Amino acid sequence: MFNRFLRVSLLPALLLIVLSAGNGYCGADYSGRLLGHSLWQGEVRLTGPVEVPLETTLTIAAGCRVTAASPAAKLTVRGTLLVQGSESEPVVFQTPPGWQGIEFMESNGKSIIRQARFADSEAALSSYGSHFEVTDSEFSNCRFGVRLLRESDPLIAGNRFIGGKIAIDNEMRSSPTIRDNLFRGFKQMAILASHNSRGMISNNRFIGNQQGVGLQQPYPDKVVDNLFRDNEIAMFCNQTKDTPQILNNRFENNRTALINYAFAYPRVRGNVFVGNGIAIRNDQYGSPFVENNRFEKNETAIYNYRKSNPRIRNNIIADNDLALFCDYSSYPLVRENNFLGNRQAVKLGIYQSADWEKRSGSKALVMQKSRERGSKNSMLAQAPTDFEDRIDVSKNWWGGDNQRLAAADEKTNDDLFWDRHDQPTVVYEGFGPEAYQLDRVVFQPVLDAPVAAAGPQR
Repeated sequence: MFNRFLRVSLLPALLLIVLSAGNGYCGADYSGRLLGHSLWQGEVRLTGPVEVPLETTLTIAAGCRVTAASPAAKLTVRGTLLVQGSESEPVVFQTPPGWQGIEFMESNGKSIIRQARFADSEAALSSYGSHFEVTDSEFSNCRFGVRLLRESDPLIAGNRFIGGKIAIDNEMRSSPTIRDNLFRGFKQMAILASHNSRGMISNNRFIGNQQGVGLQQPYPDKVVDNLFRDNEIAMFCNQTKDTPQILNNRFENNRTALINYAFAYPRVRGNVFVGNGIAIRNDQYGSPFVENNRFEKNETAIYNYRKSNPRIRNNIIADNDLALFCDYSSYPLVRENNFLGNRQAVKLGIYQSADWEKRSGSKALVMQKSRERGSKNSMLAQAPTDFEDRIDVSKNWWGGDNQRLAAADEKTNDDLFWDRHDQPTVVYEGFGPEAYQLDRVVFQPVLDAPVAAAGPQR
């Protein structure tokens, strides 16, 4: 049996309708606190905030249309919510712009939202300490599609997130499972994760977003088997330390596919990077493990800046305009890769100078500026202090260039590399008239045969 809310005002036209037992309300206005299990179907209008209390279930039937008199007329769920839309009869939340949406507040039931439609909400779904499932639904032009504000672990699967600011905001030790969704056209980013959150991100499509996935702080989980296409930035890892695992994704035609920033050194394995402006950009001690990937037809495959020292091993790096860029004291470890048909293999920027590092003491300068701006980033103390004057790319296979490089000597200025052979010294503004020597590229010895284990292995 289904009961009424504490405050229910029926439209005059509905006063004569007799509801059969168990059929709930049809075409009614609601505001207040639910007294017992209830069913909504047909036309429902929220005239004020509505609450589903503990140990209570609200079921919304297929084809129901829910409207709201104002953005503040939200639905708070402490018990259980069952939205039972179907492909032919979805449940439509036709609410005013800025609607505060459905809020799960430490709910004790297993809520399920299936085949629902949300548009123009401030936050279509938000959650504190709750578990729920949302599947096969659509979120269109919501400022936030799903906000996980504290310790929530929903399943978010098979949905379409189209436009808005952020599709999924994952915060404060929340751990959603995010799979098989489409994220398209987000102005800020599709998924934002911060404050000790985690959760598997798998088999999703990120297309045409300002940013696909943004991870702030460690994210001890996997980003696996996703497609990132036509995004300004596909993934951004900021201070994530040795997380996440970025596995078997395809990054295609993004302006920048993956950024590792400020002591982010995730494991990047088995991915395909094709047609991107920059495939991987490492900045300010961003030093990932880059293994068994394929980089093809990118403008720049791997860009290293400001003391970024990635480990680059067992990759296929083919037909890129530039395979590897290093600047501002970045010294990657590059071993057992197949470099094939790149227009240029390695280029050094004008700040790539161990000579300058040794004579200026850059770590002291960095620490001083950090103190001046009040930074409390303890990881800055891990900044390197020892520098050699070479980028070592020996023990790699160079395809059709291999024989020529094997026969070269130290004085050879090969077109594949840009280093001190091309510009021996540079003068830096603010460091007096002295000239500093640029680093050099060391490419010998070369391998005798291609690396059989290079590239994705699945």
